[in-house]
Amino acid sequence: MYKSAQTFLAAPPTTVVAAPLETPQPYSFGYVSNDIEGSHGHEETGDGTGRVSGRYSLSLGDGRTRVVTYVADEFGYRADVVTNEPGTESRPAADTTFTSSALSGPDAAAAYESTRLGGLVLGGRA
Repeated sequence: MYKSAQTFLAAPPTTVVAAPLETPQPYSFGYVSNDIEGSHGHEETGDGTGRVSGRYSLSLGDGRTRVVTYVADEFGYRADVVTNEPGTESRPAADTTFTSSALSGPDAAAAYESTRLGGLVLGGRA
C-alpha cells in the first residue's frame, strides 16, 4: 500500500508598503482624578521637535505623595522624583534625581514592624 505524496502550495509573495512618517506636531494634555483614596494627575507637552516634558503626581489618603517631573529630548529621558513613600531614600539612578523625606530602610522597617504588631516589641511588651 502506497500513499500519495501531499502537495503544498506556497502563498503568493506580498508587497508591504510602509506608510510615510508624519512630522511630529505640538501637543499638550492634562488630567486630575480625585476620589476618597487620594488623587493623581498627569500633564505633558510636546513641542513638535521631539522634546517632551511633563509632570505626574500621586497623593494618597494616608499621606504618601510622589511627584515626578520629566524631560525627554535629544539628550535622553531625565526625571526628578520627589516622594515621602516609606522605603525610599535619596539615591539617584542614572539621570534621575530622587528626593525622599521617608525614613531610611532600617528605620522604615522598624516603624512598619511596630505598626504591624500594634505597638508590641520583642518580648511581648510595648
